Amino acid sequence: MNKEEDGLTMTSEESGYAAADEQRLRLAEMCRRMEKAAEQIGNNGAVKAVTALLERIENEAFHVMVVGDFNRGKSTFLNALLGDRVLPVKAIAATAVITEVRFGESPAALLWTEDAVEPEAVDPGRLVELITVNNTAGGERSPYVKAELVWPLELCRHNVVLIDSPGLNAYQSHNEITVTHLGKADAVIFLQHAIAPMSISESDFLKTSLSAHDPFFVFTYFDAIDDHERDDVVAAARRRITDLRGEDRDRNRFFFVDAKSALRARTAEDDEAFRRSGVDAVERELERYLSTERHKVKLLTPARSLDGIAQELRRNIPSELSMLEAESDDLERRWAAAQQPLRDLQAQAQQITLEIRNQTRVLQDRVQTLLGGFLAAAADEAPVIAQDVEITTKLGLNPLKAKERAKQVAEEIAAGTVKALEEKVALWVTESLAPVIELDLEQLAERMNAELTSFEAALEKLRVDLHGNSGTLVPAEGRESEPLIRFLTGAVGLWFSGPAGALVGVRFGPKEALRTVLPALGILLAWMATPFGLPTLLAAWIAQGIFQGGSAGDRVEKKMREEIGRAMASELRLAAPKEAQKAARAFAAESVEPIRKEITQGMASRIEELTRSVDSAREALDQGEEAVERRRGELTRLDELLNRAGDEIGDLVAELTRM
Repeated sequence: MNKEEDGLTMTSEESGYAAADEQRLRLAEMCRRMEKAAEQIGNNGAVKAVTALLERIENEAFHVMVVGDFNRGKSTFLNALLGDRVLPVKAIAATAVITEVRFGESPAALLWTEDAVEPEAVDPGRLVELITVNNTAGGERSPYVKAELVWPLELCRHNVVLIDSPGLNAYQSHNEITVTHLGKADAVIFLQHAIAPMSISESDFLKTSLSAHDPFFVFTYFDAIDDHERDDVVAAARRRITDLRGEDRDRNRFFFVDAKSALRARTAEDDEAFRRSGVDAVERELERYLSTERHKVKLLTPARSLDGIAQELRRNIPSELSMLEAESDDLERRWAAAQQPLRDLQAQAQQITLEIRNQTRVLQDRVQTLLGGFLAAAADEAPVIAQDVEITTKLGLNPLKAKERAKQVAEEIAAGTVKALEEKVALWVTESLAPVIELDLEQLAERMNAELTSFEAALEKLRVDLHGNSGTLVPAEGRESEPLIRFLTGAVGLWFSGPAGALVGVRFGPKEALRTVLPALGILLAWMATPFGLPTLLAAWIAQGIFQGGSAGDRVEKKMREEIGRAMASELRLAAPKEAQKAARAFAAESVEPIRKEITQGMASRIEELTRSVDSAREALDQGEEAVERRRGELTRLDELLNRAGDEIGDLVAELTRM
């Protein structure tokens, strides 16, 4: 991004990043003040929550992930941004590991192995050699799990990390690596070939893995299309994506580029040629998105969490101030009388925890039943699918190659059948299972809101009984949220990410929820990665049996299709119950069980905070008037500080909301 000739004027993108940095620093300073307040109040849970929040605000980067099928020009596109041929570019599947590009004035490269404590520093010029797939070894994994490239790339200067992912649909292990890392992506660049965009596999990936994202759709090799055909190509690509995702969802997110020309232009420092390549437009729109839209989301959520923590810290100050007005003996009598209500409150918390656990089992059973039933039904389709699979290998008439050809044909039929079944399962998960799960989660959220409302009412009554004056309660001041949000973002400091984000999101914002719900649902497909342990061995066995049986001519291929279809149907029927059970258990464990833990911890923290405020007041009263006055002054100052902090956070939230 170029400065004006005077060297002082910032571009709109740089101005946006400067504003974003200023807001982030303000929020970080608010966190530090809140952390000190929590320490003085003695709320250890709030201290930990704010500390974790501060670490994320200070260290959080914008992650931009580049995804796409192999041989779509991902690495060429990234090299164009880098201005040099740093990442491996081949006409076959190349990049074997996740590669993260971060800003640095001097180029450097680091490689991580799976169990490494420290990375291995290497010459950036060796990255091509070290992170390229061994294509003769059938997709053999690299010894490295991640590469970090430090590069003087202006796009990355403002805490932006570019992520180059392994090409999809080359090896299953590459697909798994890419899908695993999608969860932390703030922006996704989905590269496709302009001549043949939105293949079946790309359409499935868009529907199953990118539903929660708003990708930048970048179509490479646009230079290979004749000028008179370009308008039709652009319109067709837009139409295919619009048909899948809706009319207005991806407006202004389509880019048609010539990555090779962009790389040459960057290398030659030819700004005009780089602009003509189309890559410059992608870079500028990406910077605008990160410094405004995505920045807004990344700060709004922790700001609201911090506001919840501030409210929680203020909640007990008035009651402790009121208790300091009591006589020591009177407070002791109230505390003794509160023991049974306190035990009742703890029992209520245990009951809520049990209820969530029971609902988790209900959700797990539903997933298991639905998935098992669908897999059993899908098994019936295997023979029909096997009959229609298109293959490229022909059996031929040469007897010397008959065995080899028969095996190749059988493997193609088996692989094609498996792929078709995988596509059916993927479509069913997103179109049929996901809506059911989302509805169940929303109903669970409704029940938990009711239960937590009752819990908070009982807690508040106990607090009033202890200080004897309901007029000292803290007013909501218009910032109070529903109990579920408070328990997941306030006392425990968890903001909308991970499984809790899914639960809160389906009730209060489905788009953010899908960022966590759909990856969790992805485990339902993991068992098909092998897929059902069949194709290669099964195909070879069937081919050998048919060949030895004396079948010949046109009957051989037909017989193979019949045998493979029947064998796969039988295997899938046998595997369905066990795999459905395994997937359902994993889904419940990863999606709902963490929420139970967070809410349980939140209720325990509320009870602990009430007990702590009583202990603090009793201790001050026992020490005499001087200690009471000192504690009263501390609490008054903290209340004023937290009130101001709430106003400042409210102002920041308003600013972000207006962006």
